[in-house]
Amino acid sequence: MSQDMRAQLKQTIVKALNSDLDPETIVGDHLIEELGISSVDALEVLIWIENDFGIRIEDEDLSQELVDSLDNLEAYVRAKVEAPVSG
Repeated sequence: MSQDMRAQLKQTIVKALNSDLDPETIVGDHLIEELGISSVDALEVLIWIENDFGIRIEDEDLSQELVDSLDNLEAYVRAKVEAPVSG
């Protein structure tokens, strides 16, 4: 997977959490525990991801698993970004 998207996701997470953490230090396997993300923070992160990547995260896709793993987030965002626009 692209390191660019992963790096951009990390930067978005740091912005959403209003943190001064270096995005490069984020491991990403257990983000909720690693970054102390609350349920409110998780929603904020997802809203920022929607805005930064120009996607819509469906309500049924909102889950702790999506927010907790950088791999899951990256795969989800990539699928949304690359999906053909239905018209």
